[in-house]
Amino acid sequence: MTSFEYEKNNPLTFSTFILNFDYKKKETSIDLCHNMFIYGSVLSKKPDSILEVGIGYLYVTAALYMGMKYNGKGKMTCVDNWEDRDYNVPTIIVNRLEKEGIEIITSYEEDFVRKCESDKYDFLVSDGDHHRSGLWIDEYLRIVRHDGFMFFHDTNLAHAYPTLDLINKRVKELNLPHYHFTESSREWENCTNGMLFAINKK
Repeated sequence: MTSFEYEKNNPLTFSTFILNFDYKKKETSIDLCHNMFIYGSVLSKKPDSILEVGIGYLYVTAALYMGMKYNGKGKMTCVDNWEDRDYNVPTIIVNRLEKEGIEIITSYEEDFVRKCESDKYDFLVSDGDHHRSGLWIDEYLRIVRHDGFMFFHDTNLAHAYPTLDLINKRVKELNLPHYHFTESSREWENCTNGMLFAINKK
């Protein structure tokens, strides 16, 4: 059973999906702890407009969606260039997400972010284009509203993706409220990949 097959009238049952997810799948990099934190943050923040940059394999997408459904409010936009799928748009997945009311935009992430209007989103998850995303951190700050929540994944992998460290440095330079999660307690977790949580202040 996939996450989107859970009972829509009781989205909190999604926690069962999160807790029982198979973390040995190679295509899934985000861990249980970080996704539970994102899910809980949606439930608590009650965002009006969510942006996910980098859809991947739907694990975070499902958490964002189910949190939004529980809140009974909000709109969600997901952007991906489908590089991880050799640029082949997964039509079945896209159609399913769109049927749920999620706006799916096929675009290079940088192009989308730079063209996006200011202060459009109050909740951001960035997990796309690790080779360049740090170069447009100021654009993220521009399109996320004051007090908006921002999550940046894999931010402890600067050795593999040097520009991701620019996100850490910019957040610290601006003295934004933040916490950098980098610690695992179980061998199957990927928490050491890092997730930076920050609150935008304008």
